Amino acid sequence: MGSHNSVTELNELFVEAMNAGDLDLAVSCWDENTVFQTAPGTEPVRGLPALREALQQFIDTKPHLTIEELHRVEAGDVALVALRWHLTGTGPDGEPIEMGAVDSNVFCRQADGTWRIRIDNPFHSQHIGF
Repeated sequence: MGSHNSVTELNELFVEAMNAGDLDLAVSCWDENTVFQTAPGTEPVRGLPALREALQQFIDTKPHLTIEELHRVEAGDVALVALRWHLTGTGPDGEPIEMGAVDSNVFCRQADGTWRIRIDNPFHSQHIGF
């Protein structure tokens, strides 16, 4: 089971929360100053209230989310992580959906030693044409 104690455990916790449909637990993985890119070509959302709305849309699909860490660079209390993610679920019309991309995340260690996501661009690969 994931926790907030390391970047790896935080990623595990986020996946567990999304797959369980637990919005509060999913949001707990994020920093209060978070920035989240909701889709390619859109303005990112900022802050926890906007993040809650964005994540709820993903949770509404009753997702099965998987991630694979591809690369990590750490500098003290900051980590840049590239992930490959894949999500299957059900769209609002009842039809199956499937999506995925390569993600770039910035994680920050908090004053209490735990980690949170500060910046998440789940569609990074689509932004750079990869």
